[in-house]
Amino acid sequence: MKISFKIAFTYAILLCAVLITLSAFVLLGIRYYLIQQAISQVRSQADTVIKRVKYEHYKVALNDSDLFDTGLYNIGIIVYSSRGKVFYSSDNVSKDAHLIPFNKNINLISKTEVDEKHLVYLNKKIQVNKSTYYIQIIRNMDNEYDFIKALFVVMVLANGAGVLVSVFIGFMATKRVVRPIDYIIKKVKEISVTGLNTRLEIQGPEDEFTRLARTFNNMLDRIQDSFKKQERFVSDASHELRTPIAAIKGYVDMLDRWGKEDKEVLQESIDAIRGLVDDMSALTERLLFLAKSDNGIINLEKERFLLNDVIKGVAQHYRMLSKEHIIEVNCRDDIYIWADKNLIKEMLRAFIDNSIKYTQPGGKITLQALAKDDKVKIEIRDTGIGIPEKDIPFIFERFYRVDKSRSKEHKGWGLGLSIAKRIIDSHDGSINVESKVGEGTTFVIDLPNIIPN
Repeated sequence: MKISFKIAFTYAILLCAVLITLSAFVLLGIRYYLIQQAISQVRSQADTVIKRVKYEHYKVALNDSDLFDTGLYNIGIIVYSSRGKVFYSSDNVSKDAHLIPFNKNINLISKTEVDEKHLVYLNKKIQVNKSTYYIQIIRNMDNEYDFIKALFVVMVLANGAGVLVSVFIGFMATKRVVRPIDYIIKKVKEISVTGLNTRLEIQGPEDEFTRLARTFNNMLDRIQDSFKKQERFVSDASHELRTPIAAIKGYVDMLDRWGKEDKEVLQESIDAIRGLVDDMSALTERLLFLAKSDNGIINLEKERFLLNDVIKGVAQHYRMLSKEHIIEVNCRDDIYIWADKNLIKEMLRAFIDNSIKYTQPGGKITLQALAKDDKVKIEIRDTGIGIPEKDIPFIFERFYRVDKSRSKEHKGWGLGLSIAKRIIDSHDGSINVESKVGEGTTFVIDLPNIIPN
């Protein structure tokens, strides 16, 4: 069932329930009002008749019609003797009215049905010339009940017509309201992996449908961006792996031709293949780390350790590898941190390795750390070639190279900074980059340092 039918049907049921409830209250209210009016008339006529009997019975006979004339066609009077004999009966009182008890419920208004007639009556007891009489005032409510029945029929017909009209109008209005959903469904069916450029047109007032369309467009933007990154990732990874694979194939061909008998060629090929395999293994490990990071399954093994020792150890390692660069450490106070020690080392290696690649021999690389207000700030500053401002937002993307024309001069895959950023994110930290072309670059890392007791 279409949603337009469901909404129209639901509102029709609600409207029907409301109309039935209102009609019931109206009918009951009118019935109560008419009964109260009848009771008031009966009580008023009873008082009038009793006064007449008390002050005029000596002038006229007790069964004189002038004494009990009410002037109302729907109010009749019956006078009974103490033994139950009908002493007087109005002409507008039916014969079956005599079945109503006359000596019970004295002075109490009662309601009954006699011969399918709705009657309201009041019994009065009076003494006249030392004789006891019972006067019964009867109000016929047939007209009122006929009116209520007619009103009930009119309400049923009007409510039925109202429900049918509301269903039709509700369906048409709902169909118009949900028309944007049909448009969204049609557009979504047109979208495929190769057609992610399609977007929903956002028109009309700001309501749930326009917000839904805007949200869907934002989702498509994220999906398209993810596809682009995935395509670039696969392309770059394939490119990075193609070179060592081609080199391995070349050495295997050389072994096949000359290495079987020439030991020097054999050893050279083995050493080269071993180095290429180690590089491919390292690349695979880094790609695996990034994949785990994308899926949010990096397991942190946090511990409390002295950050100064880690920074000094990493710096000393790179002093031995790159003696043509000046690497300084500036940590004045002992800083203890709660983090994954191995990942922090990997992060520092990534930044220092990047600084060494893009800093000329004789250049200076400075590492500094300080603690303040439950935070640790780590700075890696170099005097290298710097990063153009337009490239700074992209340097943490995988395989991104600032200067692609010089990428062959600097060995690596462009994954170090991306991995470092993931490590910082996994520790709920942040990083800021300050750089000027020709002057150098400074990486500022902020890490939370809440050490549990």
